[in-house]
Amino acid sequence: MNSYNSFSDIFEEMKKRLTLSSTAMKLWIEPLRPIKLNNNIVQLYVENDFAREMAYTNFKTKMEEAFADLLGFEVEVQIFSEKNLSPEQLARYGLDSSTKEELTKELEDDDVVKNRLTKSEMQSNYQHTFDTFIVGDTNKLAYSACKSIVQEPSTMYNPLYIYSEPGLGKTHLLSAVKAEMEKKNPDMHIIYTTADTFTDDFVNSIRNNNTESFKKKYHDCDMLLIDDIQFIANKVETQQELFHTFNYLRDHGKQIIFTSDRPPKDLNGVEERLISRFEWGLLADIAPPEYETRVAIIKRKAELYNMNLADNIIQFLADKLKTNIRLLEGAITKINALTVVTGVTPTLNIAQNVVKDIQSNHEPIPVTVEKIINEVAKVYSVSPEDIGSEKRSSQISTARQVAVYLVSKITGLSYSLIGREFGNRDHSTIVYSINKVKSVIKKDPSFKGMIDDMIKNLSNNV
Repeated sequence: MNSYNSFSDIFEEMKKRLTLSSTAMKLWIEPLRPIKLNNNIVQLYVENDFAREMAYTNFKTKMEEAFADLLGFEVEVQIFSEKNLSPEQLARYGLDSSTKEELTKELEDDDVVKNRLTKSEMQSNYQHTFDTFIVGDTNKLAYSACKSIVQEPSTMYNPLYIYSEPGLGKTHLLSAVKAEMEKKNPDMHIIYTTADTFTDDFVNSIRNNNTESFKKKYHDCDMLLIDDIQFIANKVETQQELFHTFNYLRDHGKQIIFTSDRPPKDLNGVEERLISRFEWGLLADIAPPEYETRVAIIKRKAELYNMNLADNIIQFLADKLKTNIRLLEGAITKINALTVVTGVTPTLNIAQNVVKDIQSNHEPIPVTVEKIINEVAKVYSVSPEDIGSEKRSSQISTARQVAVYLVSKITGLSYSLIGREFGNRDHSTIVYSINKVKSVIKKDPSFKGMIDDMIKNLSNNV
């Protein structure tokens, strides 16, 4: 999602929406410099007076349409040059005799707007605590469980396993538990990490021949919080170490909390004994917030910005952004940035344009061949270079076939283009690899689960 720190940012985004030839852009649009946006008046500057006339005559209307599409309200574009400002030109562009000094100052410094926006952002920031967590029917169980753990760790819910789609508050709750526990018990040793970081720590301990230090770090903590536990899938040695860490901590009365994007039973590529440990305590899911909770979130965020949103804007945002709290709060942030930079009052039209941009920006992005190869290399513990090489070890060959299959399935590239991406391999080799993977998928449910997980991970990380 775009973030606007000044009118310059808005001007750059407007240019992207112009449908002009590259020649027209280079000759007449690129030389323009943004000066000021005051309510619905856009002021632009260009050194050459002929360039100003050309831009004004041929592109003024197009720029006004692009600004309106971006901002959600109509603007009037004024274009001028610093040189040769005659009284007639001043009158034509609606500028008075003091404009030259004022606009020169604006050209040199728009820190005033940036400072206002920075101050607004600072006021709107809040810590991820229980006080700032909006509770509704869809997250009440997870919230209550976390509150109970803070009151009496390692008694009722150990482990606690929270799962939901991204952007619904799992990380907020983990941070809240950590903050509240540290407030109550400053000497308590809490480790808050991610599955990826846990894996990296373990791999580095092996590389440095220092696994005892790794064990000490994780065994000595009083509380272990691990975010996105699904990313330990297919990492056999990491899972073994997590299994032993889990047993040690729980046997010694230490609290454990995991979060994930799916319930334990859907964790393909994770050992059954570890899944059973996840299910020992409480499983708490978080569903997308209901309408009333979305309204409360919008109002809370707007209040932090000291921004007065009309009821029709709040209702519109709550209706359109239903499944992700981060996107909902991001919409308020963008509306605030536009209103601070432009000086206008928030309108429904602005909100509609912001939502349109958000929804457009969060449509699936094509996954590159490089990302697919990197993901497969990570799962099979080989290097991306190995996959593209002529090496024929069993593990590398299997990884290469899986990568070829995923590239075909996800990107839709032709077999000849896929062959080029994999070291100029011929058509028959690509067909063989794809058919081989399809055959194994039909016979082996765990292999199919691993493939499905890789596709999901690639989709979530684009």
